[in-house]
Amino acid sequence: MIPTCSAAPHRHVDLLADRFEIVAAGSDDWQTGGPARRVAITLDDGYRDQAQAAEILATRGLRGSFFITTGFVDHPRHAWWDEIAWLTGGDCLDLPPSRWLPAGLPAAVDPTRFRRRVNTAYKMLAADAGEEFLDDLAGWTGRPRLAAERAADQWMDWDAVRGLERLGMEVGAHSVTHPVLATLSAARQHQEIAGSVRRMREELAGPVDLFSYPVGARTSFDETSRAELTELGVRRAFSFYGGVNARSHEDPMNIVRAGVFGDHTPEVVAAMSALPGVLCSPARHA
Repeated sequence: MIPTCSAAPHRHVDLLADRFEIVAAGSDDWQTGGPARRVAITLDDGYRDQAQAAEILATRGLRGSFFITTGFVDHPRHAWWDEIAWLTGGDCLDLPPSRWLPAGLPAAVDPTRFRRRVNTAYKMLAADAGEEFLDDLAGWTGRPRLAAERAADQWMDWDAVRGLERLGMEVGAHSVTHPVLATLSAARQHQEIAGSVRRMREELAGPVDLFSYPVGARTSFDETSRAELTELGVRRAFSFYGGVNARSHEDPMNIVRAGVFGDHTPEVVAAMSALPGVLCSPARHA
């Protein structure tokens, strides 16, 4: 499983199509039939430019799978990872000790590692206090939070989501607000999971029985998440920490995926295609 998290470039799709048989993530084709190298192309979140990715796939006769964060469609807001990127995008400053970063975070850390550390702190500790986390970060960095009114242009509206369906794409759910599910109470997980699946079912004509876990790390979902999805009749749920699914894969609530991103060169994608068991492994992808 190889997701792209922004609009899938033509060259990436062409490279994958040249090397694999492209199947839908919800299809049984990757576990049936004769010998073949099969891959599904999935995209998470519901950014507006992903509608272009659907057109790229459709013009090639390919079916991708799109997972939508329903709250971003209903009430557009900046995703927390985009806010963190903005708030930490200026001059690096020491972050003081806090409940988020008990030892603080020195500015001497490499900028990329600095942002990753902040992201990790958010994922592990913010839970339902994400706005407080971002407010604190804004205070420490001296940068204002992103203006909410600018968020509407980032996300698809429901007509665009239905447009994915009209183009023949699969469409699944991805929570309401994109929290790390395993950090939430059972009641809050129900709100996030059931709320997104049911909202999708209200808006779309076809079945909504696929789900991808926000963040998708091994620790991002738990038995409560799995039970909630099973209760809702979700057939497959997708993680995002690397790996390749063998034909014998037997856990429909953890279909593994590896990432191809917009800044990956054709050479990187070609290498991943040639050696998926090595270059898509969890150890390399984490």
